[in-house]
Amino acid sequence: MDISQVLGAGRSSSSGASAEWGDVEEWVGDPLPADYKELAEKYGEGVIAGHLYIPHPHGSRPILEFMKELREGFHVLCEGLDEIPSRVAAVRDRVVPWAYHDWDGDICLLLPPDADEADSGWRVAIAFWQCPQVVVFEGGVSDFLATMLVDGRWPRGWPTDRPVWTSADEDE
Repeated sequence: MDISQVLGAGRSSSSGASAEWGDVEEWVGDPLPADYKELAEKYGEGVIAGHLYIPHPHGSRPILEFMKELREGFHVLCEGLDEIPSRVAAVRDRVVPWAYHDWDGDICLLLPPDADEADSGWRVAIAFWQCPQVVVFEGGVSDFLATMLVDGRWPRGWPTDRPVWTSADEDE
């Protein structure tokens, strides 16, 4: 699905992000999925559904710093969990935080492809902060957003009556 059909045009320019992606992908150890990079470049430094903050490669908060800080937060959350899905546990130290829900502190994660599963691809997981749990969504970023914004199936506790996308500039 083309996410711009749901979120609108976004920013018209994504030029100059390649240096930041190189640094991020070096830290991650893998190329990031194209749909995530497009989302961050076109809609980053913005908020989806009123509370899901997406960093931009040239945003006010450096994207690599954002990812590193939130990965540490994810590790802290995991320390208090009795159970972590095996798909997440297998890549616990390689998860890539890609969004932060500022309503309740939930962290959206990208799970690298599983080397043991042919054609597994990147998956989305949500680390719920208020009621500690990690849930895996069997799809990528575009699928995850379409499930919320098109199908109306939202992660538990997330408000559903907010604007689809706003630039951080508009929020000020």
